[in-house]
Amino acid sequence: MTSTTTAKAPLDALLAGRSLAWRVGAVLVGSWLLAASSLAEVPMYPVPMTLQTYALLVIAGLSGPRLALEIVFVWLAQAAMGLPVLADGASGVAALVGPTGGYLAGFLAAAGLVGWLATRPGGRDWRPLVASFLAAHALILLLGFAWLAAGLGAKAAFAGGVAPFLAGAFLKTLLAAATVKIAGDRILTR
Repeated sequence: MTSTTTAKAPLDALLAGRSLAWRVGAVLVGSWLLAASSLAEVPMYPVPMTLQTYALLVIAGLSGPRLALEIVFVWLAQAAMGLPVLADGASGVAALVGPTGGYLAGFLAAAGLVGWLATRPGGRDWRPLVASFLAAHALILLLGFAWLAAGLGAKAAFAGGVAPFLAGAFLKTLLAAATVKIAGDRILTR
């Protein structure tokens, strides 16, 4: 089965026919990967730079929309419950509605978008992966910018919440696309 004929994301295909416990396990592992990706951090204000978008893109690109949304939702729920799963070990409702709130909302939107696009015919080919990952980064940055701009103004929000992330977004897009392409092909040919 090639990426142009499959309608299932690699992890959805792997989990097909398995028990609910397997799916719950996959959701928990995915949420822990998002949490672990926050540990690789460049502290900046108002928004730190982490590997979270790389992890999100890989997870969504391999998972499909439903599983990707479940993973991000559980990760955000863990943060809301006080687990230190966000950048800087942040947690709680205050962290979810603080300066990074728009980016976190963008993670949900991007997970659904990338997961859905990954299940389209050809969606796991190199160019569509890169395009969908760039679109996901743009969506995250747009929602993050809008959230920050409400409190800081557009100029400060762009300077502190968008401009510093553009080069990293491009690099993480390429790395995530390569990861999804290689890992997805291996999962599907098992």
